[in-house]
Amino acid sequence: MARSFVVVALIVSAFCFSSVLAARVAPNDVPTTNAAANKDDFFIVVGQIYCDPCGFQFESRLSKPLAGVKVTLECTKGDKNVTFVKESTTDETGTYNIECKGDHEEEVCKVNAVNEKGNCRKIMDNESDMIVLTKNMGVPSLVRFVNALGFMTETVDPQCGKVITELGLDKLDD
Repeated sequence: MARSFVVVALIVSAFCFSSVLAARVAPNDVPTTNAAANKDDFFIVVGQIYCDPCGFQFESRLSKPLAGVKVTLECTKGDKNVTFVKESTTDETGTYNIECKGDHEEEVCKVNAVNEKGNCRKIMDNESDMIVLTKNMGVPSLVRFVNALGFMTETVDPQCGKVITELGLDKLDD
């Protein structure tokens, strides 16, 4: 038992030492609050858009990825002052990637999607999602993941009744 404790203590010590060493080797990774001071700040915003054929407003096994959906990342400071806008389009897996330059700590950044193609165009209640784009939040990764956004079909797929039973949603009133 004592030997296990010593091994764990050595591993933790090595990890702490390597973290300190990495911080000294890469001083350019120190976060700044001023985007003008560090113009190399950038993030990659990644998300997915799907079609909900059941009107659940969440993904189910019947949900399908939506390709060709226009996605916009917009950051604002205050109510109307737009500071950053960039667009992308989803690929065949419904995934999009948006590169964002600058640290947007003092701003509110949102991802919105617009689907004008096909029969899956009805906007869900969660038509947009907010994303934090700053290095000053304790997350070392430059990739920021957005919650999946979806659209619904006007008509409900006949298989949705089976999914309701599988999920136990038909027993919620019991």
